[in-house]
Amino acid sequence: MPPSSSQPPNSDWIPWLLVMLLFSALIAACVGFLKALDNTPVSEVLLSAGAAFGATALLCLAVVPVVQQLRRRG
Repeated sequence: MPPSSSQPPNSDWIPWLLVMLLFSALIAACVGFLKALDNTPVSEVLLSAGAAFGATALLCLAVVPVVQQLRRRG
């Protein structure tokens, strides 16, 4: 019988997902701040910050399989 654990098998990804979320939010805040310094309208600032958040989050999520593949080879 396998040993029972109190955590789900993929619970070690939760902190990494949180780091990815916070990193994406930091990048979005920086982009929004830089656009706001340029006297850009608020709607364009929000669109740029949202695009930066989405792009950073997708990039972070795309890196995960690459790192897993490199760990298997090494």
